[in-house]
Amino acid sequence: MIELNKLLSIMEELAPARLADKYDTPYFLRKPREQVEKIGVCVDPTEYNLRSAIKDGVDLLISHHPWHFQSADYLGESKMGVLVLHSSWNKAPEGNTITLARLFNFEELVHEDGIVMGQTDTILKDLLFCCQRVLSAPILPYVGDLNAQVSKVLIISGPGFMPLYKEEWDKWIASGCDTFLSAELGRYAISYLNRNNIKLIDLGHSTMARPGMKHLTYLLQTRLEIYECVVNYYPDIYGVNYLTASFYPGIES
Repeated sequence: MIELNKLLSIMEELAPARLADKYDTPYFLRKPREQVEKIGVCVDPTEYNLRSAIKDGVDLLISHHPWHFQSADYLGESKMGVLVLHSSWNKAPEGNTITLARLFNFEELVHEDGIVMGQTDTILKDLLFCCQRVLSAPILPYVGDLNAQVSKVLIISGPGFMPLYKEEWDKWIASGCDTFLSAELGRYAISYLNRNNIKLIDLGHSTMARPGMKHLTYLLQTRLEIYECVVNYYPDIYGVNYLTASFYPGIES
């Protein structure tokens, strides 16, 4: 069992709030009690994850993605607390984005402001197969010649293919990136980036966060073993995109 303040100091060490987007700092949907013994970790606050965690007696559920309205109803009369991390864990030194780059075996990694750039020597087809294997996702949308060479890859967690990132796309292209891995692949990104000979793979908004949240589970299991805390991962994810003006600034309804 660990005191909540001590747990929060460990979370701040792992996922510093200062790294988060200014509109997206970590927050409690509901604070747990002051002594925490059972912790859950998930990508999405789905009904299945919430009900499973409550049934297991979880004191605090740590969710990567936030939610809007509906999930609070599932908490009912339970005393379970819920902490939402989101962008702070995307950008953290051991977080979602860098975890993917390491699992894909990219080299010479550059990790800055939520994106990771890395070097590889492969073709798009083999990179696509690698992404499918790591993410356990048999179908991933892509754009580009499957036999085209891949040398410098960019990874950005979340909706990196949304038009609001256009200025950043130009910077990443200028830096020599020839392949982008992200989510929310749409017509504008396909048209603009393909015209610039950039190869694209859509990893799925929730799917691409799964390895990083599993890694967070492992880190907490290791750090909290001395406190005899139980930390479990809850695997259910949303199979949808996240195009919503209520969360991402600049996106129209």
